[in-house]
Amino acid sequence: MRPHASRIRLLAGTVVSALLTLPLTALAAAPAQAATAAHPFPTHTTYRVGVMPSASQSSRDAAVEKQYDSWKANYLVHGCASNEYYVSTKGDGDATNNGPVSEGQGYGMNIVPLMAGYDANAQTEFNGLWQLVKDHKDQDGLMEWQLDGKTCTYYSSGTPDAATDGDLDIGYGLVLADHQWGGYTADAKAWLAAVYAHDVAPDGHLKCEDDGPNTDTRPSDHMLDHLKAFAAYDTAHDWNKVLTRTEAVINEFTSAYSSTGGLLSDFVVGADTTSPKPAPANYQESQPDNIVGYNSIRVPWHLGTDALLYGDTTAQSVAAKESACLKKESGGNPQKVYPHTKLDCTAYSTSDQAEEAGDAVGPAAMAAGDQAWTDTLWNYLATNPFGDGYYGESIKTLVYLVMAGDYWAPGSTPTGGTGCTAAQLLGNPGFENGSNPAPWTQTSTLAQSPVNNDTADQPAHSGSWTAWLNGDGKADTDTLAQTVSIPAGCTAGLGYWLHTDTTESTSTAKPDTLKVQVLNGAGTVLATLATWSNLDHNTGYAQHTADLTAYAGQTVTLKFTGTETDANGGTTSFVLDDTSLSVS
Repeated sequence: MRPHASRIRLLAGTVVSALLTLPLTALAAAPAQAATAAHPFPTHTTYRVGVMPSASQSSRDAAVEKQYDSWKANYLVHGCASNEYYVSTKGDGDATNNGPVSEGQGYGMNIVPLMAGYDANAQTEFNGLWQLVKDHKDQDGLMEWQLDGKTCTYYSSGTPDAATDGDLDIGYGLVLADHQWGGYTADAKAWLAAVYAHDVAPDGHLKCEDDGPNTDTRPSDHMLDHLKAFAAYDTAHDWNKVLTRTEAVINEFTSAYSSTGGLLSDFVVGADTTSPKPAPANYQESQPDNIVGYNSIRVPWHLGTDALLYGDTTAQSVAAKESACLKKESGGNPQKVYPHTKLDCTAYSTSDQAEEAGDAVGPAAMAAGDQAWTDTLWNYLATNPFGDGYYGESIKTLVYLVMAGDYWAPGSTPTGGTGCTAAQLLGNPGFENGSNPAPWTQTSTLAQSPVNNDTADQPAHSGSWTAWLNGDGKADTDTLAQTVSIPAGCTAGLGYWLHTDTTESTSTAKPDTLKVQVLNGAGTVLATLATWSNLDHNTGYAQHTADLTAYAGQTVTLKFTGTETDANGGTTSFVLDDTSLSVS
C-alpha cells in the first residue's frame, strides 16, 4: 500500500534527487492589507507543567526568529498560482519536483500565524497556503495529500485522498488564524466538519486517512492539544468523544506493549477495540511499521506539547516515559535518538539518523521536568548534523516555538493578560483509564464499582468504560466525584452524556434520583446543577450541560450522586460517559 503524507525512508536511507523550486523572493507579491495580530510574536506562554530551557527568554526568541528565517527562505514557496503558497518538500523527496504534501502544508499553516508580528507578510502567506488547500481538495473536501511541484496536480496512484495528520494541522492552523487575525470562522468550522465526518471512526478514534478503514490509527496524528482546541471552538461536533477515545488508545496500547517507555508504533491496528496492537511490518509503508519510525518520532513532541499547554495527565505521563526512554537509548546524546526504535527503548537500527528524532523529544523532556535533558535538547536544536531537509526543519521550527515558550493555544492571551486558555480540564473524562478511575473517586453503599466496562448490559456512549450508578434492585447510594481548579477569567461549562434506564412502573413518583452538584473544599454543596430521576428514562444517551462560570478562580468538586430507594420494587440505572469541563 502507498504511504500517506509521511516518511518513506528505508533503513539504509534514501537518495533524493531534489529539483530546486523558485525561491520565495523571486515570486513575492505585494502583501495585501493585513489585520492586526492579536498575539504578535513573541507572545510568551506560561506552561502548566514542566520546566523551561535555562537560556534566557530573549535568546530563545532570537533562536526562533533565526530558525524561522531559514525555514521560510528554504521551504515556503510562492506558487503553484499567483495567489498560492506551499511548503516545499525539498531535501526529502516526499513529492515529485519538491511539491507539497498536506502534512507540510499543515506545518506551514501552524508556523506562519505564530510568527505574525515578526513576519509582516504572515497573513498574506497564510492566505496563500490556505488558497492552495482550497484549490486541491479531494472528494471529501479535504486536501489531496501529495502534489507535483511543477504541475501542481495530484500524482500519487489511485483516487485522490487525504491524510489525517495534514487535515488536523490545517484545521488547527485555521483556528489559530481566526484567533490571530479574525475572519476565518466559517472556513475553520466547515473544514473541521469535513475532518470529523471523514477522518473520525464511528467509535471516535482517528483514522489514518479519509478513505481508510475504521480499524487503524497513526499515533503521530494523536495531537491532543489540537483536539482540545477543536472541542472548545467547534461545539457542533463531539470532539471530546475523539479526545477520549484517542487517549484510551494511547493508554491501552502503551500498557500492553510499552509500559515502561510509553512508545507507540508507527501504525496501530485494532484501534476500534480495547486491544489495539502494533501493525505488522510494511503495513502502510516500506519500513518496519511495527516499531517507532519516522511517523511516531513525532509523538513525544505532540504529547509533550499537550501536557505543557493543558497539564493533561495522560499526555504528561506518557511523554515523561518517552523522554526517559529516549534519553536512556541515546545516552543523553540527541544525535543517538534513532528514528527506528523498538518499543522496549532499544535501537532497531543505528545506521539511519535524523535531526528530527532528537528534536521531537524536547517538549516531552520539558513536560517531564528534566532540566538537564531539556537544556541539552534545546542546544541541539541549533544544529542539523545530518543535513535534513523539509521534514526535519519544519518539525524543528515548531519544536523551537514550543521550547521557547512562544507557542500559545487558540483562545489564550499573552502572559500577564486577563484572558483564558481554552482547555478541557477533567481527567479521565470518558473513564477509559479502566479499573483505576483516578482522578475520579467513587463510592457505593453496596460496595460496587460504578466505573466499569459491563457494556454488554449498559453500552458506553464511546469507548468501553462508563460510570454506572445504581441499577442493583436494592436500596443504594453511589457517588462519583472529581476536584478541579477552574482558572480565573474563564467561562466554564460542564458537559456529560447520560443514559437513564428504569423498570419502575410509576409515572409520577421519583424513588430513584441522580443529583449533579458543585461542592467547595469543605464538602459544602454550593449548587445543585441538575436532578434526574426514573421519570427521565430514555433510549440511548442524551447530552447535558451546565454553566460553571460562576466558579472561575475556585477549586471545586463536581459530584454525581445516584440514590435508589427500592421503594416501588423497580430499579433505575444512571449511566454516565464522556464528561467534560471546558473553559475558554
